[in-house]
Amino acid sequence: MFIGTSYPKLDDKFRLILPAKFRDRLAGGVILTKGQENCVVVMTRAEYEARAQALTADTTVGTQDYRVLSRHFFGDADEQTPDGQGRILVTSKLREWAGLGRDLVVAGAGKHIEIWNPETRESYMNAGAEAFANFSEGEVRLS
Repeated sequence: MFIGTSYPKLDDKFRLILPAKFRDRLAGGVILTKGQENCVVVMTRAEYEARAQALTADTTVGTQDYRVLSRHFFGDADEQTPDGQGRILVTSKLREWAGLGRDLVVAGAGKHIEIWNPETRESYMNAGAEAFANFSEGEVRLS
């Protein structure tokens, strides 16, 4: 499980040094793709494949919904293996999607990691604060 938040910077080559606590689990390779609310999602290949199966299982191939979903989830995805220093490249398409500059927020989100523009994440977290405060564990099941 990926938990916790860090505040790294992209280097001059647009590489992110993965937080040390995540590196061992991601050393075998990662996939970066678009996330909802305009963040970048980083996950293992196994998690990406499971999520891809779940996302497309109930969508009929050839429909507009399928095309939109597959173009966003697969089209700009990028598979990488972190280098010896735990760095991964954040592509220009993904940086543009998330509005990323040099300063980042990297947050664990259970089965994946999210890379955010700091201002976007702060706005998103503030907007959801009341809903979180009123959350009842019996209402939602996280699988």
